Amino acid sequence: MTDPFLDSLASALGGQAATALGAAGTMALAKVRGLLRRRSQQDPETQVALEAAERDDAGPAQVTALAERLDLVCSEDEEFAELLRREGAAVHDEITASDNVVNINNGQVKNLVQTREINGGITFN
Repeated sequence: MTDPFLDSLASALGGQAATALGAAGTMALAKVRGLLRRRSQQDPETQVALEAAERDDAGPAQVTALAERLDLVCSEDEEFAELLRREGAAVHDEITASDNVVNINNGQVKNLVQTREINGGITFN
């Protein structure tokens, strides 16, 4: 299981949650992307994971693979981990803010409801 912070960064990098970002989050995401691209110059596995997650046809598997790669890199390089957390804080904060609802769905779904609050029940026929 990966760190929720890294999951949120991977989701945003993969375009899965980018629409939930405001100006500060978008700027922070650009910094995170630049940081990872610089890191990727010496780390081909991170580059492969980042490029796969950024593809238009990327899905949950690619985003999860990126999150797992970030988790591994951060566990191996504390300085990089601190820099990634500092640069990515605005992205994570916007995605996980209590006022935002981010519903990410990939694949086939029969019934999907996105709501903040339900008073009563829901019936699917």
